[in-house]
Amino acid sequence: MKSIVYISLTLFIYSCGGDESSNSKSKKNGSSSEKNSIASIEYESSNYKLETQRDSLSYLIGHESSKPFITDSVFSILNKQCIIQGFEEDVKSYSTDDCLMKVQSFMSSTDIRKDTSFTNECAKCVGRLNKIEFYNMFNDLNALDLVDFNSAGAGLKDGLSKKYVFRNDTNSVNILFADLNEKLELKYETIVVELQKEGVEFLKTNKRRNGIKETVSGLQYQVLRKGNGKNPTIASRVRVHYIGKTLSGETFDSSYDRGKPIDFGLNEVIPGWTEGLALMNKGAKFKFFIPQELAYGPNPPPKSIIKPYSLLIFEVELLEIL
Repeated sequence: MKSIVYISLTLFIYSCGGDESSNSKSKKNGSSSEKNSIASIEYESSNYKLETQRDSLSYLIGHESSKPFITDSVFSILNKQCIIQGFEEDVKSYSTDDCLMKVQSFMSSTDIRKDTSFTNECAKCVGRLNKIEFYNMFNDLNALDLVDFNSAGAGLKDGLSKKYVFRNDTNSVNILFADLNEKLELKYETIVVELQKEGVEFLKTNKRRNGIKETVSGLQYQVLRKGNGKNPTIASRVRVHYIGKTLSGETFDSSYDRGKPIDFGLNEVIPGWTEGLALMNKGAKFKFFIPQELAYGPNPPPKSIIKPYSLLIFEVELLEIL
């Protein structure tokens, strides 16, 4: 669990992606040199008081998230106090997209890094992104009750100052992370069961609605508009417009919002799309109700609002068979 938390909270920043970071194999693959650099950080003892196990776990995760900002050649130049300030801000008080743009600019240009005002703002954005990733990770697992952001912030602050409550106490650290792992696994299992049940129950009810058809695989669809001509095959490339939503109605992707249709091969998409598009012809518009096993199953796209084992709903227009 320690490595999962660490990757979730820190490699997210690397994924913002300027050339200097994204082209570095050592950062992408977690090379031994990077691991040794992180392991060799010399910490002083910290006097910060941890009163509960929740405080301790939160402190540890915050401390873990500080490490790239010490060892990475680009991030280490950021103002540490500004990083902390950004982390302490409310997650609803800033735009994640705006922060991502600033970090990307910072990473891609050495000239921009000479602008102290911009660099300090970028440091705040790094702190904000670290916190929002921290928040989202636990929120997605309905596990916000396990963490305390004040203690996490204290861990981040100590880490950036090269201080550590658990200096020379790896045994306590391992026990705490093992406990966190166990608790998060229980949260995850509960969510998985609920999502699978929710999807199955929805499909049972949905297939009784007028106009809903179901294939042998379990894919359900509704013809919103008929087309004409031939159907695409598994070897076809197509051009489509679409909008994708979760069962709760949240939009997670939309070519309409981007203002541009998308081209792809039928063998390049999730099974529900491959099967569903083969039922359509040019000009048709269908609504697909795709069970999780024909969608992403346990592995939704990174940074997506799609949760594991989620049923997905798409409206798709087949514009062209290329």
